[in-house]
Amino acid sequence: MNKTTFLGLALALVVAGPATADVWDTATESDNDSNTDNELMHGSEQVHDLSVQAGPLADQDWYRITTPAQSSFEVVMDGTTGDLNVSFDESQLDRLDAATSAVIQDHSCVGSACFSKRLSWRNTTASAVLDNIRVSAAGCTTACTAADQYRIRAQETTVGVSRFNNAGAQITVLFSQNVSDVTINGNYFYWAANGTLLQTGTLTINPHQLNVFVTTLFPALQGQGGSITIAHDGPYGGLNVKSVALEPSTGFSFDTPGTYKGF
Repeated sequence: MNKTTFLGLALALVVAGPATADVWDTATESDNDSNTDNELMHGSEQVHDLSVQAGPLADQDWYRITTPAQSSFEVVMDGTTGDLNVSFDESQLDRLDAATSAVIQDHSCVGSACFSKRLSWRNTTASAVLDNIRVSAAGCTTACTAADQYRIRAQETTVGVSRFNNAGAQITVLFSQNVSDVTINGNYFYWAANGTLLQTGTLTINPHQLNVFVTTLFPALQGQGGSITIAHDGPYGGLNVKSVALEPSTGFSFDTPGTYKGF
């Protein structure tokens, strides 16, 4: 690229100024309230701004998200630009009841400065649940511009273990390790091979703690085999799980690692 072309390109960029990344605000049906059509799902990743709205009014970005039955999800807000003035009390990330718009969960901080924030939750019921996610209260309020941006990501955090077996001579031991720096609360669902729910369990695991559980301690799992899913309120990848089916007569063991949904 010659000098003249380079200077022309630089001048064009200066004249154009920063372009808004948030097409959801300029759509006929915007994302400014609970009627948003913007739905997050596993693997969603979007860049938004909090540029001031007509009025002037501080911008809010709303999202829909559905949590399937007996599963868990996480939403992360990161990649914030400096003028958002992100702190513990600003750029709030909330989860709201879709029917009433009542706040049911406030964010947790990621890191000591709280520049990034996260929401993690479980749906332990047998039905899917619809919620709203809201990003609001940026520190720049009505002075925010299109350059005041953040990234939002959604990911299902349910752990799947494809095999446990307590039939015949085998006994399955379940290892759950918290590899994160936050306490994790989990709900364990034990399924027969035909998809019938056999047993549920709960567990609270402190940071870096290991829990070892012999699954035959549940009478309903004696003589049974199937799979396990775990809904938890930790970060994606924060719960490391493995089932080990032991056969005492031979000394053989069969390891089955837990997995997360990929992207």
